[in-house]
Amino acid sequence: MRRRNVVGHQQLLAPDKIVTGAHIRCTSPLRTWFDLAGSLSLDDLVIAGDFLLRRRNPLSTLQAVDAYLQTRAGKAGYRKATRARALMRQGTDSPKETELRLLLLSYGLPEPGINVPMLDETGGWIQDPDMSYEREKVAVQYDGGHHAGPRQCRSDIFRDERARDAGWRVVVLTQWDLTPFAPGLEPTAVTRVRAALLDRGWTPHPPRSRARPGRGRPADRPPI
Repeated sequence: MRRRNVVGHQQLLAPDKIVTGAHIRCTSPLRTWFDLAGSLSLDDLVIAGDFLLRRRNPLSTLQAVDAYLQTRAGKAGYRKATRARALMRQGTDSPKETELRLLLLSYGLPEPGINVPMLDETGGWIQDPDMSYEREKVAVQYDGGHHAGPRQCRSDIFRDERARDAGWRVVVLTQWDLTPFAPGLEPTAVTRVRAALLDRGWTPHPPRSRARPGRGRPADRPPI
């Protein structure tokens, strides 16, 4: 390809590494994800990986990712892809949920469950919270821009009230909670989730460094 501001590359690929999209032929989802290891931060590579494993219409499975990585051992990007694989989880609904999960982990909070069904005393379904801590009965919801509409807002209120009636503490977060108000400050998402867990009896482990190679600044990612 020769075009202004575009750098074309050529490479021989096996047929199973190529798929036919709506308008063009392109590399397969797994191959594309692996190639991104050369340009994305670790967190963004995990976010892209979780997108492959999303709850609705997933493009791959953890087993397929593991099998593919075995074929790429020693190739450029393999180490970062392997590190990302260790942080990838199935069943997410949005990239922001993954960003929030990684943020909580980077500050030493325990890993939450993802879309684990919440049940009442009779076993009836209440909701599938974005993230949850079943032992402490803390549910974490990330509300993106589409939650601002009147209909969705009413639905969210009903959703959260049912959870609280069942004894759960609900923490509702938005993009503002992911981005620190000033350099060096703790994101309010971390502060609020930690407070909810402590209130429900969680005992934190000794503090450790929050730095993790590959972590991007939340402010670099646009809100949705």
